[in-house]
Amino acid sequence: MLTKRCDGKEERRRVGRRGGFAVAAGVGVAALLASCGSSATSAVSGSSSNTSGASGAPNGKHFKIALSLSYSGNDWQNEAANLVKAVAATPPYNSFVTLHEDIAGASVTNQITTLNNEIAAGYNAIIVYPISPTALNATIERACKQGITVLAYDSLVTAPCAYNVHIDQYQWGLFVANWLAQDLHGHGTIADITGVPGTTVDSDRQAGLQAVLKKYPGITIAGSANGEWAQAQGLQAFQSIYSAHPNINGIFAEAGCYAITQWELAQNKTPLPCAGEFTNGHHLYMLPKSEGGVALPSASAGSPAYSGELDFIDAVKILEGQKVPHDIVLPLPEVTSQQFASNPNLLGSNPAQGAVAFSKSIEPDPGLFADFWSPLVEEGLQGALHGTADKVSTPLSCAQVKGCVGANSLAYRSTLKDYN
Repeated sequence: MLTKRCDGKEERRRVGRRGGFAVAAGVGVAALLASCGSSATSAVSGSSSNTSGASGAPNGKHFKIALSLSYSGNDWQNEAANLVKAVAATPPYNSFVTLHEDIAGASVTNQITTLNNEIAAGYNAIIVYPISPTALNATIERACKQGITVLAYDSLVTAPCAYNVHIDQYQWGLFVANWLAQDLHGHGTIADITGVPGTTVDSDRQAGLQAVLKKYPGITIAGSANGEWAQAQGLQAFQSIYSAHPNINGIFAEAGCYAITQWELAQNKTPLPCAGEFTNGHHLYMLPKSEGGVALPSASAGSPAYSGELDFIDAVKILEGQKVPHDIVLPLPEVTSQQFASNPNLLGSNPAQGAVAFSKSIEPDPGLFADFWSPLVEEGLQGALHGTADKVSTPLSCAQVKGCVGANSLAYRSTLKDYN
């Protein structure tokens, strides 16, 4: 579909199947709202994919919820947004919740403007992917004072009234970097493919990497480049480092392992150990050769794409008077090539049965993030790909799911940083 940017130019944005990393790759950041300073109603809304029914809440109420993105345009953001749209289109939510989507782009100023528009429009709840942990706080606090519930997902906000759903991204960095350091036996040079700057996701992952490197002084970073959490940008970032440092020994990639490995194979190069994101294409390369993979040496950790969907479920609970933790730390999805070699059940069709890799016959899009389901949520593969209702389970609370931790404030995060 088409959205408009602040400069008035139209830009095509795919919200369903991306057909591989190349589609998402050409978009560095998402299209901005046409208004960027006027009514939030000018954002994308009204289609069957993001607007639910008009009445029928158990208590007779109707809720309006805004999905407020900063940047978009890569597979993870599209998939996360699709899952929110899918759950909103699923009974019973589709009978009493209207969902509206806004995209502000990678600009703090534009996101503040978008949030102000949503406040003025009288939404009951705002689900936000924040571009900054602190810059939105004053606006968020104003929303809270007006009775609007604000929930952030994946990347954090520090406004005390806001709810956060996320993994410990520092733990993500520790797990991935520890595996890479051990695979390199503590010696060598690596390429560092970073994520979107300014977000807590990127800063915490990089902090985890640096903490591991202090333990392994024999490993140095040959170069760092921004991959924007998208496959083709990750490949371009790697190529810029590799051209100057062709003798690097491994890769720490917040995103891009699939595209980098694909390029290496096309160049008849032996793939370097690449530790990074939880994409399906990456996992298929990690499979043993007997299972159709290339036995890519790798560790893969996820930042669950279902975090926004969980925000939606919790938003409805809060609006109906239930209590949920202000800070939910999700279990960290993780898998290594060694585990793929020893556990054939990791390749399958049902994530509820442990599958974290899906054959091309089931899912031909290598950009799919395989951590789209958990017992905490309900939408399945079609929800992740297309934003269509695809309920596969009944959600459990955080207290019922192993590894999920709920707390009343972000202070709990400090106790998780002893992971290694």
